[in-house]
Amino acid sequence: METDRRRQGTDRREQILDRTLELVREGGLAGLTIRRIAERVGFTEAAIYRHWPSKKALLAGLVDRLEEMLLGPIRALAEDTEKDPRERLEKVLAHHQRVILETDSLPILLLAEVVATRDEELVDRMRSVLASYLALLEDLLGQARRRGERLEAPALPPRDAVLLLLGLPAALAIRHRLIPQKDPGPRKRRNLTRAVVAAAIGTGGLEGRP
Repeated sequence: METDRRRQGTDRREQILDRTLELVREGGLAGLTIRRIAERVGFTEAAIYRHWPSKKALLAGLVDRLEEMLLGPIRALAEDTEKDPRERLEKVLAHHQRVILETDSLPILLLAEVVATRDEELVDRMRSVLASYLALLEDLLGQARRRGERLEAPALPPRDAVLLLLGLPAALAIRHRLIPQKDPGPRKRRNLTRAVVAAAIGTGGLEGRP
């Protein structure tokens, strides 16, 4: 019985978080209130507070959900040593782009909204997620450069090159949010990903790639 109650409580927390994500995607954090969340879920405001004690706790839950959606699969891709580091970098960026398209640019939207709150605890939590992602990219980039396949003199130090990698999904998110009808399509996204990864590693173009 106690286990059933705990499971039900967890399910309701997740349901509230799902509906909160919908509201953030639709209108950002500025107009997000417990009342609006309660209306969307079909609960009373008091019921929301039983599962999430404050709006700040809910926002922290959104950051945790983003980490789960984005970094969980990315870590698995990065650890797949059967594939070379360059291919893993491409797959990591492809997954990031997939999350952006499936969630209406939620990662960059949530990042911007959390920073705008100026709540240091929330900003630090988001900073931690971003730092983990950048560290993962930098590690894969280092592995790819050490492989030395057609390596030219890299124009950028690793930490700057990682920002180049991060820039592609960020640019896609901005365009998808503002002008979704201009989506380049899967083939062009794949070619862009390969080109950006090649530039970050310091290799020469796309020759030999299917």
